[in-house]
Amino acid sequence: MTTSVMRVCAATVLVLVCGCVGPASAAALEKRAAAPQTGAQAPAPPEQQVSTADIQTMFDAMTMVDAEKFVPLTPEQYPTFVQRLKRLQDARTLLNRKRNRATNELRAMVGQAAGKEVAVDDAVVDAKLKELATVENEGRAAVAKAQDDLDLLLSVRQRARFRLLEENEERKKLDFLTKVRK
Repeated sequence: MTTSVMRVCAATVLVLVCGCVGPASAAALEKRAAAPQTGAQAPAPPEQQVSTADIQTMFDAMTMVDAEKFVPLTPEQYPTFVQRLKRLQDARTLLNRKRNRATNELRAMVGQAAGKEVAVDDAVVDAKLKELATVENEGRAAVAKAQDDLDLLLSVRQRARFRLLEENEERKKLDFLTKVRK
């Protein structure tokens, strides 16, 4: 199975299972899967590409679906669990987005992206470093609060199973990304 076919199959399965990507993306994936596969292929047009955010959303949805099976939740727990898990996922996503934005701004300031030094005052760079530290501290606090809120709902064994589930989901994500990049 070629990498392209594997990518399309994996993305299509995620789309079908999760319903997380809009109809345009799903149709583009189906069209791409139906196209004959040849050796080297040109990159897909933008409308056929699945963004990193879409992939993360799909994995988040898969975690929610898998949690229902892996963490034995009662019918009373499930609706609250879904809300709190979504808050935890959103807090993690927001932290990553803000950290990436601040890091990219810092990278631009010191010229790493262009491979050359950029004339920016050290005070400006120091302010950006402080902003990055603030973003990370506030983001970690938000993630910890969301995790604590979720933990309050679960028994000790459910919390243990949820932690194992998260580890398994991270491994699946890494395996998926490794396969896609090959």
